[in-house]
Amino acid sequence: MKIPKGMDETEVVDTILKISKKLAHKYTFASYEVEDIEQEAFLIGLAGLSKYDQARPLENFMYVHINNRLKTFKRDNYYRLEHGAAEKIQKSKKDILEPLDIHELYHIATGDTISEDAELSEVLERIDEELPSGMRGDYLKLKNNATLPKSRKAKVVAFIQEIIEEGEYDE
Repeated sequence: MKIPKGMDETEVVDTILKISKKLAHKYTFASYEVEDIEQEAFLIGLAGLSKYDQARPLENFMYVHINNRLKTFKRDNYYRLEHGAAEKIQKSKKDILEPLDIHELYHIATGDTISEDAELSEVLERIDEELPSGMRGDYLKLKNNATLPKSRKAKVVAFIQEIIEEGEYDE
């Protein structure tokens, strides 16, 4: 624990406890009680000492630091997975930048769109030929399981679906 100059350990601990108790009631939720949030806030305050700028009063710094970190804590832990719709919400948050396996692209279209005997290599070759150069970088990221923002991923997947659907009529 980094003790600011001109203060002793008990003053620092008392300041952090005072701020923790002051803020904890605002951030109770779900199964977290006030005491749980106070403990979390105290640990956040101790961790924040390494970032403390001694030009500011310690109490002001701790209030802002603990308050902001508790907001993040509540946001990240608000939904509990065992409560129905919360699981879908958590999954959608994780899927935003989740890489898309290139083999999943083969199965995006329904069985009616791609004949059962079509080979993956033929489909990938057609995609490679028809994909516009502006989407090639994003396509290669998807192909190599790299992360890609959801909106760009959706554009590439939609374009690939069009290519696959057009391929059915060409055959």
